[in-house]
Amino acid sequence: MYVVSRLMLNSWKLISCVIVAVTILACLGLWRLSFDVSPNDVFMSDNATSKQLVQLYEDFGHEDNEIVIVLEGESLFDPDGLEKLRQYRDQLDQLPAIQGVSSLFDLRDRKTGRLLVPKYLHPQFDLEKLKRQVTQHPIGKNQLVSQDGSMLVFVARVAGKALPLSTLSDAVDEVQKVSDRYESQTGNKPLLAGHLVIRAETLESLRSSMMSGSLLATLISAFVALILFRGIWPVLICCAAPALGVLWTLGAMGWTGQQIGALGTVIPTLVMVIGLSDAVHLLLETKRQLVIGKTRHEAMMQMLCRTGPACLLTSLTTVIGFGSLLISQTQSVQQFGLCAALGSSFALLADLLVLPILVRCIEPKRIIGMQVQNESTASAWTIWVARFSLRHAKMLAAFGLVISLALLVPAFQQEPDIIWTETLPGNSDARRALQRADAVMGGALRAHIVVQWPKERKLTDRQTLRVVGEVHHAVLQTQGVSGPFSVLNVMDTIPIKSLEDRYRQAQRLAGARMARLVNDDSHRLVVTAQVPNDGAATLEHHLKPLEARIAKIEKRHQGYSIHVTGTVVAAARNMRSFIGNLGMSLAVASGIIFVVLALAFRSLRLGLISIIPNALPLLVTAAGLVLLGYPLQITSALTFSLCLGLAVDDTIHVMMRYRQLAEGMDRSCDDSAEPPCPAGKPGHEWAIRETIYQVGPALGITTAILVSGFAAMLISPMPGIQMFSLLGCIILLTAFVGDLIVLPAMLLVFGQSFQSTRRA
Repeated sequence: MYVVSRLMLNSWKLISCVIVAVTILACLGLWRLSFDVSPNDVFMSDNATSKQLVQLYEDFGHEDNEIVIVLEGESLFDPDGLEKLRQYRDQLDQLPAIQGVSSLFDLRDRKTGRLLVPKYLHPQFDLEKLKRQVTQHPIGKNQLVSQDGSMLVFVARVAGKALPLSTLSDAVDEVQKVSDRYESQTGNKPLLAGHLVIRAETLESLRSSMMSGSLLATLISAFVALILFRGIWPVLICCAAPALGVLWTLGAMGWTGQQIGALGTVIPTLVMVIGLSDAVHLLLETKRQLVIGKTRHEAMMQMLCRTGPACLLTSLTTVIGFGSLLISQTQSVQQFGLCAALGSSFALLADLLVLPILVRCIEPKRIIGMQVQNESTASAWTIWVARFSLRHAKMLAAFGLVISLALLVPAFQQEPDIIWTETLPGNSDARRALQRADAVMGGALRAHIVVQWPKERKLTDRQTLRVVGEVHHAVLQTQGVSGPFSVLNVMDTIPIKSLEDRYRQAQRLAGARMARLVNDDSHRLVVTAQVPNDGAATLEHHLKPLEARIAKIEKRHQGYSIHVTGTVVAAARNMRSFIGNLGMSLAVASGIIFVVLALAFRSLRLGLISIIPNALPLLVTAAGLVLLGYPLQITSALTFSLCLGLAVDDTIHVMMRYRQLAEGMDRSCDDSAEPPCPAGKPGHEWAIRETIYQVGPALGITTAILVSGFAAMLISPMPGIQMFSLLGCIILLTAFVGDLIVLPAMLLVFGQSFQSTRRA
């Protein structure tokens, strides 16, 4: 490390030119970066579930192109109310982005074939009769109209296939403008929902939250850092290098064609906090060397030689942690893991290359700031921590072991789950629309049951229609699933005896909409069913008995193939698997990190000791979620991935400094001014105490800065961001306690043989 450090310091002009060039390239790459992703990319995978969903889209069109509009009001069936609704429907239908709108105005009389809602309502028109007919209509009943007539549903379909987020968001904006005009005229507020609206609103909220939330968190963190460092220059140095790391990461993502999806929104924050942690350690080591009389060049050499190896090891373990996500079958998870690992590497490069150059360009007295005047205060709390930890070492070590073992059971009882609106603000229209649709109509989300009939048969064969009818009956028998709808509903509205003629008439009347229900070329039809927004775990619980009934139908009718799919089904199964993959990657990463630390410390004992402070914050948080009744959601899983890296970073800095002091490595670079072990004091205990004195201030500052930044995001209106922030604060504070109190105690109790072995 000495040779590399000297080479880096002597070549600072060349390194500066390279940094400028890379930064310019990153800025150019930043312009190529966007949020324009397909909404389904976050959960699509290379498995049977995703393939069935893709086949559904190919056969019947994209479900995600639908905007569900929920309307409630007492005047919906008044003459004026119906006229305003018709105008609203027509205005939606005329939008360039909208392919068509399904509503109660499409319903026809089952006997005459005429439209139930005529274009012109004469004064004697029986509105109560109309309401009864609409609410009992095979197509309208609990599909477009609630059973009591208090709720109407319009379905606006966006033209196109596999549309990017920008196109979908523009379509939603156009529909919202028309809806706002309708509200201003009638006082009834249309609520927009559906997969398209939920995802567009979620990604838009995440994008705005990433900008505003990150800015607020940065400002508060900088203010806290200014108070702790007692000077503006140390704050600028610590923030400049990680900020460049973020810029390089986003620029690289832009040049490689990566787009920021739902998971990618946390990458800038992730890279910033990882880079900031190492930057604080590097800067405080530089300040400590300057305070004890070293020249600026000597201080930078000591910084790179003493703290650089720990930063390299922390970066390696962080890359391993995020790299483990590459084993996931979900493409979005693989992309997130790759970008996060890349960002961690860029953060390290920025810290090791940029920070020494900034130190070289700034006067030492500006770097030291007012820290010397406040040194006694900083030492006071580290002295207290060291005294408390070492005086009660056996009790604290036992506590760490016992509490970790006790928390294992509840922590591993977490079940992954996802609720479609968990990331939406509480006052979101989409959230309110789903809540009202769940309460009144049984749900606005839809599962799809695909029925494939044998090639030698036709749709109008009685056996085929019997199979479809049995699927309808299976849906009605299943709790949590309701409102079956298929070509049977359409054919039931046509008063023709011949099934062939009835089907042809249904095709003529429905037009292109029949392609949403039947694909004669592939011999498939689809039965849709309404499901509430109760989460993936509840949905899968309800689908199991439905699939059992479907299996019996298949057994009774040989040659017919039936399966359940749909966006909500595929997302439920893949996202639960995705969250489980994150949990599994944490376990894999933890195992690999343990091996790496044991090899780096050249001690199995030190590797084992490092497990407790690393696992403790994750176990405390996971067990707390279980005890409070929260499932393992995507937010908590991502928080665990982020904070595992931060917890390991702090542990590595403590262990590396302890190892240097225990082995006498603090004098390996030039002539260190560090005193040897004071006479009359046990060397092992002195090394631990000195480790707390030297590393404790950096851990305290990084924890205070990061916790303040996370806490600032608690004011976000998005529940997902709030949970991410709260869990981040808990994990960081627990990691701080584990690394500065529990870890030193365990080193004192279990690490004695390490020093003895080194002496031998």
